Amino acid sequence: MAAAIASLPAELPAVLVLIATALVTYGERRVHGYNYAYLKVVGGEELIPEQMRRYYQIQQALPWIAWLTHFFLPGLMRWTAIPIVGLTLLMTSLLLRIWAMRSLGRLWTHRCVFVPGMPRSDQGPYRFLRHPEYAAHAVEGVGLLLFFGANPLVLALWIWNTNNAARICKIESRQLYELSVAPLQMPEASSTVGASD
Repeated sequence: MAAAIASLPAELPAVLVLIATALVTYGERRVHGYNYAYLKVVGGEELIPEQMRRYYQIQQALPWIAWLTHFFLPGLMRWTAIPIVGLTLLMTSLLLRIWAMRSLGRLWTHRCVFVPGMPRSDQGPYRFLRHPEYAAHAVEGVGLLLFFGANPLVLALWIWNTNNAARICKIESRQLYELSVAPLQMPEASSTVGASD
C-alpha cells in the first residue's frame, strides 16, 4: 500500500481520468433521474430493469476496478499500458455518449423505457448507429484496458458487459424499430437534456 501511495504523482493522469469518470457518472445519474421521472409520467413502461441496472453498475465500476487492479495484481497478470491510445479512446467514447444523450433529449435514460406511440430517433449519432451509447461504452472499455494496462479481471468484465449490451440492444431494437416506425420529431426546447420542467 505504501508503494501505491508513493507512486501517486506518477498516477496523476489515472487519477484525473477517474475524477472525470466520476463527474460524468454523476451528471448522467442526475439526467437519468429527471428523464426517467418524465418518461414514467408520460406513460413509459420499463423493460428489463434488472438487466439494465446490472449493466450500468458494471459499466460505472469498470474504471475503478481497472485502476485498483493496476496496483494489486502482480505484474505478470497485467499487460503493458498504452496510455495515449487509451486516453484517445476514452475521450472519443465520452464525446459519442454526450452526442447520443443530447440527441435523445428527454428520452435518454439508463433504463429501457418503452413509451407507446413514441417514434424512433434519427438525429445525431442515431443517423449512423442504432445504439451509439452502447458502442461508446464498448470503446470506453477498450480505452480503459489500454490506458490502465489490461488484466484478466477487467477484460472478463468488459467482455461480460459487452455481451450484456448486445442482449439489451436486441430488446431495444425490437422496441425502437419494430414498435415505432415514424422518425422522432421533437420540439427544439426538449433537446435540453435533464430539463426540470
